[in-house]
Amino acid sequence: MKRGAVGWVAAIVLAMGCGPDPVAQEELEEVCGEAGPFRVLELEPDQRIAWVRSLRIADRRVFVVHRVAADDTSSIPSWSDPEVWSTGLCGESPVQLSSDIEKIFTNERWPDVLLGCKQETGEVFELDPLGVRAPHLVFAGDPAAVGCALRWSDHGLLSVVPHDDDFGALMLSPYPEDPRTQTSEPVTLLDPVRITENGSGGTGMVAGSIRTFADSVLALDGKDTLVRVDLTDRSVTTLQEEVREIDASFDGRYVMWQDMAVTHESDWATEGKVFLRDLTAGGDALLGETSLTYSLNPLGYAGGGIVQLDFPSAPMQRIFFLPGLESIPAPSDLFINTKLDDGRWLVSSRSDNFFYLYDLREGTREQLFSRPADLVWFESDALVLFETEKKCCDERDEGPLWRVPFDGEPEQLAERGNRSMRLLPDGRIIGPVGIGSDGVGRLVVIDPSTGEERRVDDRVDGRSLDTRWFEDEGLISYSVSDGERSGVYLARLSQHERSETRKAVMREGYAIDVVRGAEGERVPVTRSLTTSDERELRATLATRAE
Repeated sequence: MKRGAVGWVAAIVLAMGCGPDPVAQEELEEVCGEAGPFRVLELEPDQRIAWVRSLRIADRRVFVVHRVAADDTSSIPSWSDPEVWSTGLCGESPVQLSSDIEKIFTNERWPDVLLGCKQETGEVFELDPLGVRAPHLVFAGDPAAVGCALRWSDHGLLSVVPHDDDFGALMLSPYPEDPRTQTSEPVTLLDPVRITENGSGGTGMVAGSIRTFADSVLALDGKDTLVRVDLTDRSVTTLQEEVREIDASFDGRYVMWQDMAVTHESDWATEGKVFLRDLTAGGDALLGETSLTYSLNPLGYAGGGIVQLDFPSAPMQRIFFLPGLESIPAPSDLFINTKLDDGRWLVSSRSDNFFYLYDLREGTREQLFSRPADLVWFESDALVLFETEKKCCDERDEGPLWRVPFDGEPEQLAERGNRSMRLLPDGRIIGPVGIGSDGVGRLVVIDPSTGEERRVDDRVDGRSLDTRWFEDEGLISYSVSDGERSGVYLARLSQHERSETRKAVMREGYAIDVVRGAEGERVPVTRSLTTSDERELRATLATRAE
């Protein structure tokens, strides 16, 4: 493996001499004794980092790289041949740790243990960062954990072992004392458990039949009975018989359930009576006759005091206010993004690219920005958007970047931006621009006070940009796809005074469920239809309503 800044200066000089819009070079500080971006891992031109977090374990850096076909110009390219690599802090002693693990992480119980997940099987392995020991199996696989969306609890890893398309066994794999030498022995919690295919994609649980929490699970057994499994003593308590489908709030207080009795049958769903139960106070309230399948996020904002339920025969949705369940009608394409601190709701539409502030009880709304745009990040009192007609998810899509306060006038931050932009602690913005059909572009730092772009590097895959090193080490990392220059690079940006007024914040957004991440963080898990399927469903429902 080659290391260092080989070819970087020449590449920058050539880039600065090309094209009609030369951009000044950002002043970069020294990394590993060399000026400019520093290559810590050499890669083939078709290998890149994408979407997978890179880690530091003691004095080793760990990366996951994939191959992308040179002729794949789709907005979401197909990735293959994953490899996990480890290097010293400055690229010393590179070693390949695995050739079939797609995701790496640590667990809050073992912060110094490197874990990896095999996407095809959901198996979790311990990886030796030095590559001396072979990967060691810690948890058996969960084939339902699409994309390695694993379900951690206070008592271990939850999984499902399928028997057929409809039923399986709900399993708990307790945490072993030593993940480097021991393999967890799974125990059965509920068998059979319903594992209907409805909404299963990408969730790591089967939407419509199972919800998991830190110390309990809500599930449907083989007799269509809603039960609660206590993970502490593994007891099973019956909550309701004759249940077709369920949803639950993130905190487990509210559960929405659909009765097995059929009130209407359609090509898309079986409709019936839908009830809401407060598991703290007890008692059921009838919300109406519909199917939970129509509602992508019925209890996603119960913590904010509302419940949503779609009634496509109207077509509309109703919003119920907790705890009294007073309700109002709302457009069927209304998409709630988050609740603001002042009680207003940030909403958008599934059919266009505009954002609104909505007072749900008063029924009034105010358009935030006059042009179609997509979200880049939230701030405590504003959105950062870029102008675009597209709703999702082409990383090459680009437009003027704006900060749009919830109260006040929009401010343009840059001439161009996209979904890959990141806010740095000092208030500057970093991200790739001019992304081509091959998925790579120029990595720039933007001063939002002037809109000036300054070049960091060229031929960078924007999905590889990782700014999480910045807080501890002042570094960013990214991958370059550029012939002999290809590889993983570190760069140290010049230090600016930290911004105390602007900060990107995480808001509880669109998700059908929230799982506990490997390091204890809350991770929203999306349940949604594909774009084409959603269009077809909406068209079918609209036709039926006529």
